[in-house]
Amino acid sequence: MKLLEINNLHTYFDTKRGLIKAVNGVSLSIEEGRTLGVVGESGSGKSQTAMSILKLFESNQKIYEGEIYFNGKKISEMSEKEMTHIRGNDISMIFQEPMTSLNPVFTVNRQISEVLMLHQNLNKKEAEAKSIEMLKAVKIANPEQVNKSYPFQLSGGMRQRVMIAMALACKPKLLIADEPTTALDVTIQAQILRLMNELKAETGTSIMFITHDLGVINQMADDVAVMYCGQVVETAPVDNIFMESEFIHPYTEGLLTSIPRLNSDKNKRLDAIPGSVPHPLDLPKGCKFAPRCKYATDRCKQEEPQLTAVNAKHAIRCFYPVKRGGKE
Repeated sequence: MKLLEINNLHTYFDTKRGLIKAVNGVSLSIEEGRTLGVVGESGSGKSQTAMSILKLFESNQKIYEGEIYFNGKKISEMSEKEMTHIRGNDISMIFQEPMTSLNPVFTVNRQISEVLMLHQNLNKKEAEAKSIEMLKAVKIANPEQVNKSYPFQLSGGMRQRVMIAMALACKPKLLIADEPTTALDVTIQAQILRLMNELKAETGTSIMFITHDLGVINQMADDVAVMYCGQVVETAPVDNIFMESEFIHPYTEGLLTSIPRLNSDKNKRLDAIPGSVPHPLDLPKGCKFAPRCKYATDRCKQEEPQLTAVNAKHAIRCFYPVKRGGKE
């Protein structure tokens, strides 16, 4: 059963220079109990898609078109008051930077308890006990002491665990993790990823995991959505992306071939995707990836491909999706 379904979502910023199409026709879904990995370069629309789900908008930003359904309810048309009951309760989010996401002037207990008192109607004493319980759940040593601490007294890994504890305090149906391991070293990153998988197994929470790192996607995700220029260019089960399918989007291929491998020739240079992501106010005509694609044709530069199914579980936004760049 689909827990989250996004249909043709368009979220724009209205600026003096024109509309910035941060999310430009995104369609994706997350099944109950599964993890969707969302991957792409900076500026591809990953975080803005997540913000759109929770309707955490800037003053000049709104949904211009499309629908978002969560647990059978159309949340894209909910009021701010209605969304207040959804955020932190049914849908929680771990933001990119734990160093800046936690309030430095409030204790850990104050920040976790606030969520519990608001959504679970616990009193102060009950919320404090639950806060310590959540810190134990994310495997923080000496949770009673950490609960009394301020964020600046904790390491980056500890702060990230506090963020996870806060996000899972109300046992949400969906957890959005926006690059939760970016600022952490490799050892702590591995611990956090293992912890999230353990908590998912225990609680049954679905996860939308946003990252640049395809290695993390391979470890964490059941399904993958690859984004570029505010659009989903490929969506499939994780095995299709990494191994099984004979089809692939050229952008996904470029991301995969740019990863260093232990068994590769150490003297061979890694392949790189040429150019950079276009400015959102100067998007190219036709396929948005065409200026950087080594397989692009005149058709790609004039016509915009649609997200089209290549099999029952795999869809690609490309006219020539055959693996290794083969053309039809």
